[in-house]
Amino acid sequence: MVTIDGFMDNYGYGMMGYGGGFFGLLFWILIIVIAYLLIKWLVEQNKTRGGEEKSALDIAKERYAKGEITEEEFEEMKKRLV
Repeated sequence: MVTIDGFMDNYGYGMMGYGGGFFGLLFWILIIVIAYLLIKWLVEQNKTRGGEEKSALDIAKERYAKGEITEEEFEEMKKRLV
């Protein structure tokens, strides 16, 4: 159905469908906000997963501090890495 104004389409949604009017505007704002939040969340997930990569020397230092390796083993690793 087409009105004189031309705002009705063949399905009868007119200006109140997804393309116009208050609810159409609200729909698109909601879609944009959801997309923004999804992208923001994905970026944050990537930061926490990727993070700063530790060097081999940093890992050796941590293992020595935890007591997993002896001082001699640590010094040997340090010589090889530096």
